[in-house]
Amino acid sequence: MNGIHDLGGIDGMGPVGPTAWEPPYHADWEKAAWALFPFAARAGMFGLDEFRKHLEGMHPLHYLTAFYYEHWVDAVERIGCEKGRWTREELDKRTAYYLQYPDAPLPPNDDLALVDFADQAVKNGFPAARPIDAAPKFRIGDKVVVDASVPRHHHRRPRYAMGRVGEIVMHHGAHVFPDTTAAGMGETAEHLYTVRFAQSELYGAAHADPNACQHVDMWEPYITLAPS
Repeated sequence: MNGIHDLGGIDGMGPVGPTAWEPPYHADWEKAAWALFPFAARAGMFGLDEFRKHLEGMHPLHYLTAFYYEHWVDAVERIGCEKGRWTREELDKRTAYYLQYPDAPLPPNDDLALVDFADQAVKNGFPAARPIDAAPKFRIGDKVVVDASVPRHHHRRPRYAMGRVGEIVMHHGAHVFPDTTAAGMGETAEHLYTVRFAQSELYGAAHADPNACQHVDMWEPYITLAPS
């Protein structure tokens, strides 16, 4: 998908201003918003890539002006509506209730196993390595070119690397292929590589640091051998 989420290499967005320290959360509601992802995933509502696809489907203006965890809430709401877990009317009714009674207690949940799952998810993440029967098509040192097509579905090719030539520097084995899981087509696995690009290849020699390079992880279907 060619959307507002893929901003790498785009001009006109202003400088990136990292701060020396940021709190994990800027407001209490963000803690609950964070918990939506692991709990909904455990309940079988969606996986990581399907979640990402819905983040990318936000209206661009909303995406750029919303708080980070508001993206998460928006995605969970829409997935739940699409899958019949709740309706928009039910969400609006619940929202109206808590706006009227902001101090009302939340529905109780004493599922200790759920808490333990969230704790494990935070510390260990969700491993995506999978077994595969097919041998890798590429080797370390191969020069490859990235598919430049722009499909409407979710994928993990950054826009600035499309059509560019890089060199494979690492093979990670097979990992969950995001294009299929994001579409709800079930889990498949593809070989995953780290590809190194000269900065001049990505942005042009006139604007690049001649000694700089960037590394991008690419699934096998995203790349082909570059013409020699």
